[in-house]
Amino acid sequence: MNWSLAWQQAKQMKHYFIASALVMIVGIYMGAASSERFDNMILGQLEALKSITDSIKDEPNQQWSIFWLIFWNNASKSLIIIALGAFLGLPPLFFLVVNGLLIGYMSVLVVEKASWAALIKTIVPHGILELPAVIIACAYGLRLGILVLKWMVSLPSPSRKGVVYQQFARYFRTLPAVSVALVIVLFVAAVIESTLTFWLASGLKI
Repeated sequence: MNWSLAWQQAKQMKHYFIASALVMIVGIYMGAASSERFDNMILGQLEALKSITDSIKDEPNQQWSIFWLIFWNNASKSLIIIALGAFLGLPPLFFLVVNGLLIGYMSVLVVEKASWAALIKTIVPHGILELPAVIIACAYGLRLGILVLKWMVSLPSPSRKGVVYQQFARYFRTLPAVSVALVIVLFVAAVIESTLTFWLASGLKI
């Protein structure tokens, strides 16, 4: 794995990181300010999450099951969303908006039913790692989408196509290091969420 190349590319991709963060922030704002407009989407996502969590209620070691569920869900989705970026970057954008809507909706719900302190306790401990990891994964998905778009535009020009191929090669050489880093960060975030966050939120009733 070429960590130095991955770091160099990451520095060159700062506008992708900023764009991804802004899209998620917009999603959070929409989920907090206008959740009624997205009721079907939000409630559908919450039902899907509930069905997943219900599946581990009868597990003998629930703490381990919660950790594994969180880690597998976040890690697999983050890696898949990078690959789906090949569809012109649209799936990562959708993923950011949907996650933003859920965060915004749930944040308002927690504040209304409990307090700002409760919101901080249930999001910050693991979110400080998990949210940047999701944003970075989506940024790499967007980058792949832009490269595919560049390749399509460059088809009539062999010289431009060669430049795009070089960019593709550089991008794919960085992916192993990026993927490993994301998995490690999401592993730590899952440990925190299934222990510290779970403990802090255990007395919270929403």
